[in-house]
Amino acid sequence: MKSKRLSKKAGLPPGSPVYTGLKTRETVINMLVYNDENFQGYENISVEQAIKLQGEKTTNWIIVKGFSEPENLQKLGEHFGIHPLIIEDIFNVDHTPKVEDLDKSLFITLKNLTWNETNQVIESEHISLYLGANVLISFEEKDNNIFDQIIKRLEAGKGKGRVRQEDYLCYLLMDHIVDNYYILLDHTEDQLEDLEKLLIDNPTKELSHSFLRLKKNLMLLRKTINPLKEEIRYLAREESGVISEYTRQYLGDVNDHLSFIIQSIDSYREMISSMMDLLMANNANRMNSIMKTLTLVSTIFIPMTLVSSIYGMNFEFMPELHWKYGYPVFLAGLTTMGLIMYTYMKRKNWF
Repeated sequence: MKSKRLSKKAGLPPGSPVYTGLKTRETVINMLVYNDENFQGYENISVEQAIKLQGEKTTNWIIVKGFSEPENLQKLGEHFGIHPLIIEDIFNVDHTPKVEDLDKSLFITLKNLTWNETNQVIESEHISLYLGANVLISFEEKDNNIFDQIIKRLEAGKGKGRVRQEDYLCYLLMDHIVDNYYILLDHTEDQLEDLEKLLIDNPTKELSHSFLRLKKNLMLLRKTINPLKEEIRYLAREESGVISEYTRQYLGDVNDHLSFIIQSIDSYREMISSMMDLLMANNANRMNSIMKTLTLVSTIFIPMTLVSSIYGMNFEFMPELHWKYGYPVFLAGLTTMGLIMYTYMKRKNWF
């Protein structure tokens, strides 16, 4: 499916803004302009209005939702000096998370991950952040309102967001997305506990499918986080033209969070592997127990079958055939043989 989406770019020149996802919403541009004293929000504005509303002594956050109108995003990119290759990465939702330090600007692409309870899968949303001179532009693939909590805090004047510049706002957005990864970790831990109980109490065939599905989700989570961790570690350690020393300290904290998440993912994957090995061992033991039972039953009835086959032969001179008590004695003999075999195997602790 991914290769078919990427084939949309085949034959086009570098820097072509081609959306590689399955579905996106209609492009909507909102904007927040604020400082420590004032806060103003604008909804559904044009590119030209967003450019005019940018203030020199305010923090300016342009929020772009939906990639259905590439020409408007190209206009926005041309005004703020965003390279066409970066615009291409914004539209390429299959691009791995990365950070590009462009000296006077910063480009970040990352994934917002959420849990779909209905389909039992992790859903991914492509998020891009462009931090330039006196402006932060966020690009959201869908309309999930993932940054609503931050917007409400800024509007209420809570926290340090209103007194800091765009670089600190960029940190707030990244930290919010990383916090969502913790929610997925908690959900994964709950699933592991449930699967562990099922493994002990009632192991079924469907249990292996649940383990594989959970392992696949963890692989997606690690694939998303690992490259982002390396890039943020670079930002936290190296000087940047758009990241202040104050904000770099907070980026170091984000890097620590990502390191903890990766360690937890690796630990969960080891737990899953161990439980899958235990499930396979339990299945093997159950099969061995079944075969053992069948073997013991067969062993008990083999002597009986031998005697029965002898008396089933059509020889004329078999004195027991004409004996009055031949039949009950024959049944008693078979029963005695079975009891003897059962007692012998029981004393040997074969079952």
